[in-house]
Amino acid sequence: MNSSDVIVVGGGIAGSVSAYFLAREGFRVRLLERGELAAEASGAAAGMLLPIGEARGRSALYRFGMRSLAEFPELCDELIERTGFDPEYEASGALHVATTETRLRELQTARVALPEAKLEVLGADETRAEASLGPDVCGSLWSPGEAHVRSPLFAKALAAGAAQLGVRIETGTLVTGFVRRGDRVVGVRTPDHVFAADHVVLCSGAWAPSMLDEVGGGFRLPVEPVRGQIVALERPESASRAIIFAENVYLVAKRDGTLVAGATQEHVGFDRRVTAEGVLTVLRAATRLAPALATASFRGAWAGLRPTTPDGLPLIGPHPNLENLILATGHSRSGVLLAPVTGRWVADLVAEKSPVPEELSPSRFAPA
Repeated sequence: MNSSDVIVVGGGIAGSVSAYFLAREGFRVRLLERGELAAEASGAAAGMLLPIGEARGRSALYRFGMRSLAEFPELCDELIERTGFDPEYEASGALHVATTETRLRELQTARVALPEAKLEVLGADETRAEASLGPDVCGSLWSPGEAHVRSPLFAKALAAGAAQLGVRIETGTLVTGFVRRGDRVVGVRTPDHVFAADHVVLCSGAWAPSMLDEVGGGFRLPVEPVRGQIVALERPESASRAIIFAENVYLVAKRDGTLVAGATQEHVGFDRRVTAEGVLTVLRAATRLAPALATASFRGAWAGLRPTTPDGLPLIGPHPNLENLILATGHSRSGVLLAPVTGRWVADLVAEKSPVPEELSPSRFAPA
């Protein structure tokens, strides 16, 4: 058997960042991906680093998201220097827009509850002037610290950095099973090889539950795919460079002149098609919020399957019943945002350093 210290299964952002941080710790790492790198949810994501928008209040997701957000400038600079790949980190800030009085009151409450974020409430007229928005706007919350990256480029930079640090990356390699020795996972199987490892890290997103069913261990991973469809438009001159985040649509301006609008949340199993209904849903919401987009050129549309847990938090930590099998999946819409802390926690688990916060432990879903 070919042996490594760690085998990472899955070449999206969770897998690539885990491999990168593990390699920085000096581990011999092999990353196995059944298709191409970042071909699923990681490549489809809008790349928003939006802990305030996604978490809604001082929750665990907010705390971990803010911690992770703070690491992005240094990590992106490090990746550029090491690999030449620019993840296109943009400290754009975000405008959280209210189109109802109820939502505006929620945003006003958030400003008071999160003083460290230095949030500012804007009135309706000021919001419309700031971002060329339509008449439905009641006001907004300006969040100067939030940002975004170009998700596919971020994934490629992480993978290139991992490879430079010695990680063996094998794409087009389907993991068909795990090798067990009692309650200990000691490797993985592919159609052509058996790879041995001291630890296995499962980062295969929405496909992780079916892979765990094969290994057994008496634990059903509570992760389901949620389809998100995204539309790309040519960015109008009047469009804000800040992220515009409303209740049913977001707008993100990218460096190449594209305005990314999204996203649907559809429970349709593993159907990752782009549909007319999905595109229409996004376009209607986007043009209602920003009427000038009605005449913007259409650049394309795509979809991804977000791995989602019942409580909206990822699963990062040891398998409840099998030794040396670490899970890092279920990030839903926050996979890009939580990438730095995910990589750091996975590396700490393998190195037996500090534990992952209990709120993220897979054991929270294990049978009592």
